Amino acid sequence: MHRLLVLLMLSACGPKESTEPSPEPIAPPPEAVVPLPEPEPIAAPEPEPEPDREPLFFEVDPEGREVRVANRRLNVYRAAKASGRRRAVIEKHYPFAIERRVDGPGCSEGWAALPGGGFVCLNHTETTTEPLRVSPPLVAFVHPGPDDWESYSTEGVYNKDPDKTEVPGLVPYVYAKVWRKWKGPVYKSAESFAAGDSPISRMAYGMKFRFTEVIETDAGTVLERPNGTVIPVDEIFLYPLTDFHGREVDREPIPEGMQVAWVFGYDGGNVRPSPDLNAEVAEVLPYHTELMVRDAPVDEAGHWWEIPDALGPGVSGYVNDQRDIRHWVPRTPPDEVTPGEVWVDVDLGQQVLALREGDDVLFVTMVSTGDVGWATPQGIFRIYDKMIETTMASRAGVEEEDVYYVEGVPWTMHFKPRYALHGTFWHWGFGHRASHGCVNLSPRDARYVFDRVGPTMEAGWHSVFETPDDVGTVVRIRNGDRPVRDRRASLY
Repeated sequence: MHRLLVLLMLSACGPKESTEPSPEPIAPPPEAVVPLPEPEPIAAPEPEPEPDREPLFFEVDPEGREVRVANRRLNVYRAAKASGRRRAVIEKHYPFAIERRVDGPGCSEGWAALPGGGFVCLNHTETTTEPLRVSPPLVAFVHPGPDDWESYSTEGVYNKDPDKTEVPGLVPYVYAKVWRKWKGPVYKSAESFAAGDSPISRMAYGMKFRFTEVIETDAGTVLERPNGTVIPVDEIFLYPLTDFHGREVDREPIPEGMQVAWVFGYDGGNVRPSPDLNAEVAEVLPYHTELMVRDAPVDEAGHWWEIPDALGPGVSGYVNDQRDIRHWVPRTPPDEVTPGEVWVDVDLGQQVLALREGDDVLFVTMVSTGDVGWATPQGIFRIYDKMIETTMASRAGVEEEDVYYVEGVPWTMHFKPRYALHGTFWHWGFGHRASHGCVNLSPRDARYVFDRVGPTMEAGWHSVFETPDDVGTVVRIRNGDRPVRDRRASLY
């Protein structure tokens, strides 16, 4: 089972583009779809509104500003001209507010200044009475969970009870791939599938695909691709999702003299009556259990931690941070962080991330950083862009075993070209190194951090890029208390 988990955990990192990614999705490589004999043409209808999916939030513009909607993705520029650096990207079909009309060249419908900064050409847009919303909506679909792994990976069976977990409504798409017995036949449309037509193609093996709609037909449930083609839900492997979430310390403070920790061993964490690996195991805590340990180790090497009352009133238990737990270790903020500034602190040694305000901790959780041969860069960086979702792919010319293609990576925050903090749907091994260099977070954790770091994302925007007036959040990536250098790029 551990080998299967490692295969599942192989992580993608970084888009093909460099510092400022294109707003258009990366096209799949030619082998992403394997044709069957004499396929029929694939229709590519415009996507319909999505009333059955919950958005991050809805809000009628409180200031009574004009609200518009576009029939294509739009670039938002720093100046009212279609050149130079971008401020943001506006998602197709998602309403956005404008502050005022402005003059500018190359735009027949005129330019508009936007709240949050930047200017957009109003070509391909129209006024709307729809409420503003942060894109995209979250899909209401129950993926398998980690507890379903054995039954689902071998028999294709999992618990579909929507009340079993908080996973539904956490991700913007359904994620799946062709794997093992799941062959991924592609049908022209939901109507074609329901009519009993033959498939027109099949999805390529191993690549990670996103599906934008779940459609119920008389012949069964299908997942719809952005181009309108569909795949039966039972004929493609659904990625198990975890509802793991770190500790919101600003809401649930850590008791005085304690530290928060989590079990990171897949087989659980062993609690012993004494800080000795030869001591008999008194209790095994389940994977990803949150617990509190004393804020200082009990041994000189610094690897044994006490859990008060773990084995009964007044009877402590002990866990080892190399075998059983990951834990938060407080460190002094760098000089580059001002008092009261919100910033991100990543400890590679413990695989832990903290969202901090000056010296205080607001949120702390486990992550997965670069695996062997794919080190996560250390240093002091800044989040220079945020994207609701993006496609990530390996560079051309890499070894075959290192090729990857991942669609719809949610809540992506780049701090260095091809390196980002982002949500992860293809594994739940947080606390273990598992990425190609990025900082992997659970979907819940990624969304939580994304909403609280700069640059600022406005309603209807898909991507946002920092400016001197809206500087991205500082990110420190360190290994324990070893010093790191300032690697922040110019604000241009």
